Amino acid sequence: MSEKAKWAGIYLAAALLPLFIHFIRPLRDGLLSSPGTLQVLKFVPTVGLTLVAVLGWQINQTRIFWTGSVLLGTYAFCLGFLDLGWGSKAFRISLEILGAALPLSLVILFLIHETKLWSDRTLARVLLALSPLMLFWTLHQWAPDVYANVVYWGSQPPTGSIRIPSMAWASTALFLAFVHFQGDLKIRPFLISLSTCFIPLLLNLHACHQVLKVANQGNAKDLWRQAVNLKDLEVTLSFTVLAAILLHSILHMYWKKVYQDILTGVPNRQALDERLHTLTKGYALAMVDIDHFKKFNDTYGHAEGDNVLRMVAQHLEEHLGFRVYRYGGEEFCVVFEGDSLATAEQMMDKTRGSLEKRKFRLRQGGRKEPGGFFPKRTTGGKIVHITVSVGVSAAAKDGSPYEQVIKKADKNLYEAKEKGRNRVVAD
Repeated sequence: MSEKAKWAGIYLAAALLPLFIHFIRPLRDGLLSSPGTLQVLKFVPTVGLTLVAVLGWQINQTRIFWTGSVLLGTYAFCLGFLDLGWGSKAFRISLEILGAALPLSLVILFLIHETKLWSDRTLARVLLALSPLMLFWTLHQWAPDVYANVVYWGSQPPTGSIRIPSMAWASTALFLAFVHFQGDLKIRPFLISLSTCFIPLLLNLHACHQVLKVANQGNAKDLWRQAVNLKDLEVTLSFTVLAAILLHSILHMYWKKVYQDILTGVPNRQALDERLHTLTKGYALAMVDIDHFKKFNDTYGHAEGDNVLRMVAQHLEEHLGFRVYRYGGEEFCVVFEGDSLATAEQMMDKTRGSLEKRKFRLRQGGRKEPGGFFPKRTTGGKIVHITVSVGVSAAAKDGSPYEQVIKKADKNLYEAKEKGRNRVVAD
């Protein structure tokens, strides 16, 4: 399973938690019977979404800042609309517009490249992102028949019950497609987590349905307050989970920014140094160097050399898991915590052998096939084989400073090169 699919599954499971709470009646009724607890819970999404906006600003991602701000406004709107006495029908219409327009607004927001937070371009981008919301609201006010045709695709909108608009499904599908195909790896974790923001919106449609049912029963004051409390609980829980998911994704992005090598995608030297400081005894280290890398760069260019680095890093990670780090240049370090020297040597030799057999096709000489939004590159490049030399060393039983272990592994690496390369040398 890819990292993108793994995190998408985790975020989706988390976003469904409020739905489970809704169906666990004792837990739901317990929260509703404690007004003080509900009032405290209402502040959690406000704090969380404010942190999302602030952290987006701090990591120079203004799109995250504006997303957090828009979602904070959406939460305040959903929480306070009925309490202001504006009526359940207007609330339903507003949620319909949010469901249909918010995914489109987010697509527009993230389609445009990063700009300074306070600039004319940023203001124009935000106004453009809000245009779907303004368009649907204008249609509802001045052309209700056109609005119904656009939002419900020709079918009659519901009168006494809630149905998710067809346009909401379509715009959500468009956003998910955008997340899947967009190529900005730096923002992808946040976009994946953002995909779950539409679940709280759908849950709020359900909460509105509860209020409408009460309204149809005559607007009895106690029943109305009970319905509003139910709506507040579902809105609060939904946006609490959403804020937690977005904050986790931002921290994940920050970790990648600090600890992930931007070229190869594996953890960098700083991450390795922090990992090595935690090792005491019972570990082995392997130093891996790509053979004839300088000659390869001189022959085929640095762009092809970067592709080789990515391929080798991917191969090491596929066979050795999350113990691979880029040490620098064309060198990688592999940490075997809790493994013996023999195990580390065996695993490295197996990985080296499978890499030797792997075909690497040079990008130069290939050409792009015309047609479609995503043209494919033909397989016209030359095929080469990449090999590595490896030095392995283990800490003494009573523990050795990791500097000594790296030094011994590095010495074994150069011995492997002197013996003809494409081999593993261990203590």
